[in-house]
Amino acid sequence: MVRILALAAALTLALAAPALGGGWAVTTLDNVPDRFDPGQTYAIGYTIRQHGVTPVSVDRTEIRITHGESGKRLAFAGTPQGAVGHYVAQVTFPAAGSWSWDVTQGPFAPQDLGTLAVGTTAAGAPASADAAPVVPAPVSATTAASGGPNGLLLSGLLIALAGAAVLFGGQLASARRPARA
Repeated sequence: MVRILALAAALTLALAAPALGGGWAVTTLDNVPDRFDPGQTYAIGYTIRQHGVTPVSVDRTEIRITHGESGKRLAFAGTPQGAVGHYVAQVTFPAAGSWSWDVTQGPFAPQDLGTLAVGTTAAGAPASADAAPVVPAPVSATTAASGGPNGLLLSGLLIALAGAAVLFGGQLASARRPARA
C-alpha cells in the first residue's frame, strides 16, 4: 500500500512539473500613433516575450479590437517581421468611439492593451489637429486569473502539497500498523 501511495505521489509531482515550465508572456508595443482615426489602417508592431524577457515565436497571434458601444469585434493577424518574437498587424478601427484592444500570444493568455478613444478626444469631442494624444494603457504581465505566473505557481504548490500529504499519510498509516507475526 505504501508503495502505491509513494508511486501516486511521485507521478503527481512529475506531471505537475511541466505545468510550471513557463506559461506566461508579455507583449510590448512598438511606437504607436498619438491618435487613431476611423477608417485608417495602422501598422502596429509588437514583441512577445516569455516571462517578460525572452522573445518567443508563436504559431498564431492577432490584435483584437472591440467597439465599446456596438460590441463589434474584429481581429487582425500578426505576421512575423524582423527579430524573433516581433510581429506586425495591420489594424483598422472602422468607426469612431471607444475601442478596447488586446493581443493574443499563441499558447499564452491574451494580454489586455487598454482602451482607445478613436476619432475623439478623451472628453468625447471630435479630434482636432491640436488634440491631446491618445495613448494605450501600459502593458503588463498576464494576471493569475488569466493563467499568469502566480496562478501557475499556486497550482504547482497545491499539487505538490497534495502529493506530500498523500505520501506522508501513507507513511503514518504504515507506521501505526502493528507488525505482522
